[in-house]
Parts: sequence; structure tokens; C-alpha cells
Amino acid sequence: MRVGITGANGYVGTILRAAFAEEGHEVIGFARSNRVTSESAAGVAEWRPYEIKRPPSGAALSDLDVLIHGAWDLTLVSAGEVWGVNVSGSQHLLRNAADAGVRRVIFISSMSAYKGTRQLYGQAKLACERTASGLGGVSTRLGLVYGPGWGGMAGALRKLTNLPMTPLIGARSHQFTVHEVDMAAAMVRIAESDMPLPEPVGLAHPKPVPFRRLMQEIAASQGRTLRAAPVPWQIVSGVLKAAEALHVPLPFRSDSILGLVHPAAEVPGVEQLKQLGIEFRSFSLGRDRPSSGTLRRYP
Repeated sequence: MRVGITGANGYVGTILRAAFAEEGHEVIGFARSNRVTSESAAGVAEWRPYEIKRPPSGAALSDLDVLIHGAWDLTLVSAGEVWGVNVSGSQHLLRNAADAGVRRVIFISSMSAYKGTRQLYGQAKLACERTASGLGGVSTRLGLVYGPGWGGMAGALRKLTNLPMTPLIGARSHQFTVHEVDMAAAMVRIAESDMPLPEPVGLAHPKPVPFRRLMQEIAASQGRTLRAAPVPWQIVSGVLKAAEALHVPLPFRSDSILGLVHPAAEVPGVEQLKQLGIEFRSFSLGRDRPSSGTLRRYP
């Protein structure tokens, strides 16, 4: 297949590029031209210019069998900016892909996108999910992606465990997790399949991981014992909002805190994915290799 991936230079996009290329598919990377380097070009048959606020026309997508939309501008913090750029740009791209006749359009969403979410990020993803569903596309809600790459939220949490005292935000909360390898295997299987998936599906193990245990294992994976102190999330959120108002670069957004303290209650679409043979390993940083339930083998 010819598989287009937006956000192909990001943490998840890089993993997906390698996974699809290894399976023999032709990968078309969509990214800003200034983000493409000779090192990042590995496994990509062709790079095409892309900006989320100016999505390509259907003509630039018409030769694709699959489009995976993972690009998202995480530097935007206001609702107006998020809707004006991320939501509007994503919706236009999804419509252009449908009009161009792309066989399978996959929108990368988040486990933060659930009915009643208070998080701006989750609400914005929900809006895009509705567009994808209306066009016959698939929405995949990624759990907390972890693994050797240590990118995204998992990478940010890892940095926190390196502090002399880690602030434990949402100590009584939980997260649904997915290993890098399992996430990539599931995305390949969904892309290859013609099975209708009209409702969002969660790419995560259905058993929630208590947040304290998550942080303890992240610390242990670095040979450290977690030293943590519970901190009211409202205080942390307030400090981050003040820093955002001053345009101070931060590893966390204030909106991200809501995703940590108010997670989804369950993983959607577990039974539908089982019909495709997709299951996920339980959380453990002591195992880097795929479990017996993993569909494909990636290094």
C-alpha cells in the first residue's frame, strides 16, 4: 500500500514510518520542509510539504491507499487557536482525503477524548473524531505510549522522576498504556483491514495502571527509587497557566494536567479490535520484547 502519514517526524509518526516500511508498504511522509533531514528520511519513499493550518488538496492525496493523520500543534494553548488551527486543519484534511477516494483514513486521537472530558485537547480530538466518523474514517484513541523511544507524555513523566523529589499529580488517578511495538502493530493491522470501525477504538491495554505505580516503574527503569510527594493538581495547573501567559517554554501544558487527573474510565472498542486479532500487553517496563499476543515483530 501507499501509506501517507502526517506528523511523520514526531514520536508516534517515526514509529509508524518504520513499522509500515518493514511490512513492505510505501511510506509517504507529510511534514514541514524544514523538519526533514537526511537522518529522518530513512524508510520514507517520498516527503511532501505539509502544515496543519494549510492542509494539502485532494490532488496531493489521491494516489494514497491509506492516510494516517497524526499531526497536531501542541504549542497552541488557547481554545481559539486550537480550534482555528488543529481542529479546522484536521477536518479539512480528512474531508480532502475522503473526496480524493483514499481507501482508509485513520485519525490518531487520544484516550483523553471521551464524552464529558474537561480537557481542551480531548474536546478538540472529539470534534475531529466526529468528522472522521461522518466520512467513514477510523479514529484510534492512543493510550500513554511507552517504550525505548521515550517520547510524548511518557518521556515528560520520565524527566519528572529524575528530580530529587517528584511532584505526584493525581496520585489516585490512573492511565491506560500501550507499548510502542503493540501500537504500531495495531495501526498496521487496521490500515490493512477493510473492516468498518464507525466508533472510536482505543489502542491500549484495558486494565488501568495506577499513576503511582506508573511513576514507580518509570523511575525503576532508570535504576532509581521514586521519591515523590503528592501535590494538588490545581496548584500545578495554575503555575503552568501563569508560565504559558508569559510564553515560557514548558515540558507540560496546563491542559495536560487535566488528562492526568481526569482520565477515561475505560478503553473503547476492545471487542472490535479482538475481531482483527489485536490485543495489547499489560504494562511493564521490564519487558521490551513483544508478548505472544503481539501481531508483528519489530526491533
